[in-house]
Amino acid sequence: MKLRKLGQLLAVGMLALGLVVLAVGPAVAQQRLSIGTASTGGSWYPLGGGVANMINTYIKGYYASAHPSGASIENIRAVMKGNDALALSMPDAAFYAYTGQGAFKGKPQKGLRGLFSTYPVDIQFYVLADSPIRTIADIKRQGKKLKVAVGAPGSGTEKMAQYILKVYGITYDDINPQFLSATETTAAMKDGNIDVAIVTLGTPAPTLMELFTQRSIRFLDIEPAVAQKINQAFPAYFPRTIPAGTYKGMTKPHHTLAWMGLFVVNEKMSAELAYKILKAVFDHKAELDKIHAKFKLISLKTATSGMSIPLHPGAVKFFRERGVLK
Repeated sequence: MKLRKLGQLLAVGMLALGLVVLAVGPAVAQQRLSIGTASTGGSWYPLGGGVANMINTYIKGYYASAHPSGASIENIRAVMKGNDALALSMPDAAFYAYTGQGAFKGKPQKGLRGLFSTYPVDIQFYVLADSPIRTIADIKRQGKKLKVAVGAPGSGTEKMAQYILKVYGITYDDINPQFLSATETTAAMKDGNIDVAIVTLGTPAPTLMELFTQRSIRFLDIEPAVAQKINQAFPAYFPRTIPAGTYKGMTKPHHTLAWMGLFVVNEKMSAELAYKILKAVFDHKAELDKIHAKFKLISLKTATSGMSIPLHPGAVKFFRERGVLK
């Protein structure tokens, strides 16, 4: 009897062990994918987390997790070293990496590939409604006394502002540049301490919504012809029109430029995996929309807009099937 009970106990034990192995086995076999984002205070971190959840839910054999990082340059380096499977980047940083400029001078990252574009971030020039400045070209005519908020020092806003000002023949020698963040710029305009504001923000931007309720503001257009010229020279920046009524008292559409945050990958990623990630994201896009209001702006229609580097073959296949690419 004792032997029989012992045999039964061993059988039960082996069955339990087998169930544990079955339960643990697939998890152990899963390939881990790390996703580089930015600081936890921005919208890129929850975006990376949302994409990670989609991979975990809809792609068998993979486990993804997002982590905070120093953003674009750090993310690109991590992707190229194989530390991250995919990551977020500004389009100009990706372009400079691919062509070997800026922080990647002399070391072009030719294996860097684009997966998809996210949501637009607009550059906007604005003045008080009663300002004598009617166009961006007028900024130079006012002379060095003109206080122009150009963004925080070394920020993406400042770099984009410098680029566009240069197209209009304007340098810092022609103005009195004020190096302010978007929030500081709003406060300075509200108090009358600056003449022209240049900001890069997702639309509608809470800081501008607040400003429009307190002061009469007028946007300065980047004329469509100029925007097209810039886009041809630097594809990372693309023309965009913000509809009238977006902000209180905004009676006319605003013509400007925007850039898209990009998901980037290494060319070594399999075409199958790249395709499956895109399918998971765009077939279940409503799940992302619940995380952050800006994620509603991510769409198939604009999923390749502002892409400044070559697309991954898996992305090309996916977007051709969905009619985004011909």
